[in-house]
Amino acid sequence: MKVFSGINDKLGIDMGSSQIRIYSDKRVILEEASCAALEDNSGKILGFGTDAIIRSHSSSGDCRIEWTIRNGIMVDYEITKKMLRYFINKAIRHSVSRPTVMMATPCEISSVVRHALVDALAHAGAQQIFLLSAPAAAAIGAGVIIDTPEAVLSTVIGKDVTDCGIYCAGGVVEEHGISFGGKTIDEGIRRFVQAKYHLMIGMTQAEQLKREWISVVHTGESRTFTIRGRRIADGVEIILELTERNLSPIMQRILQPVVQLIKKVMRAATPEMAEDLLKNGMILSGGTAKLSGIDEWIASQIGVPVFVADEPENVVAKGCCLALGNAVRLPMLVESGEKYYGGI
Repeated sequence: MKVFSGINDKLGIDMGSSQIRIYSDKRVILEEASCAALEDNSGKILGFGTDAIIRSHSSSGDCRIEWTIRNGIMVDYEITKKMLRYFINKAIRHSVSRPTVMMATPCEISSVVRHALVDALAHAGAQQIFLLSAPAAAAIGAGVIIDTPEAVLSTVIGKDVTDCGIYCAGGVVEEHGISFGGKTIDEGIRRFVQAKYHLMIGMTQAEQLKREWISVVHTGESRTFTIRGRRIADGVEIILELTERNLSPIMQRILQPVVQLIKKVMRAATPEMAEDLLKNGMILSGGTAKLSGIDEWIASQIGVPVFVADEPENVVAKGCCLALGNAVRLPMLVESGEKYYGGI
C-alpha cells in the first residue's frame, strides 16, 4: 500500500521557456520540457514534455511541437493549463490531496498575466497559489536569508528572460527584467559565424559551442575546435577550425545587456546597501550561469563579487518551495493568488 506524503503537498514550480521544474521534499521531483505535441490537422494534444518530444520524433510528420512559454508568458492559455495539470498530477501521483503551489514569475509581467497564471494553476488542481519573483526565489534557493537588514543582489539568466533584483529586510528594493537569455546567446554566436566566416550553422550547434567550448574570459589556453556548416556563397558543406580566443570577445559583446540590467538595478542601492553588495556579492543562477567564465567577467564589469549558485538551474524552483514555509515572514515578497481567483 502506498503511503501518502501528507495532507497538503507543497510544490515550488519554475516554469521556464524550455524546462519546467517542480521541487518538493528537498529535491527536484519533476524536470521536463515545457512543450506539447499537437496533431497538425485537428490540433488535438498528443502529449506533454518528454512524451511530446518522443511523439514528435516517432510520428509520420503529422505532429508538431508547441512551446507554451515565451519570455516568461503563456503563449497559449488552454494548452498551458492542461500542461500544468498533467505535470502537477505526475509530480504528486502518490497523493490524494490538492497541492499548495509557489510559482516563480519574471519581474516584468503585468497583473493580467499574473491573473492568467493563477487561474491556470487553479484549474490545474492547486489548492493555494502564491507567486514569487524569480531572482528572489533564486536567492532563497541558494541559501540566502532575505528578510535581514543586509541587501541581497540576485540575477537569473533563463532561456528567454533575464531578471535581476535587490532585496532587503524582506522587501523589494528594485527589480527589472529584459528579454535576453541563453537562446539570445545562441543566436548571437550563429550570427557572428555567419557574418565573420560566411558560414551557416544551426542553433543546436551554436548552443553546443556555448556549452562545451566557449569561455566568456580567455583562459590563456590555445584550445581549438571545429564547426561544420554550409558556405553561404554556394551551399557547400565545409569544416572550419576556430580557437577560444576568436569567440571570447564576441561572448562579452553579446552579454552586454545583462551587465547593463544589473547596473540599472544596482543604481537603486543606498550607500549602506552598496557596502552589503561589496561584502556579499551577487548570486548568479539559471542555466546560463554555468557558462565558463561568466561569473568572473560579470564581476569585473559591475565591481562586486559574483557567485554561481549550486545547481543554478534548480535554485528558483527550490527557493519557491522553501518560501512556502516562510510566506508569512515575507509578505512584501510573496504574493497570494487569492486576489486573482475567479477566472479571467
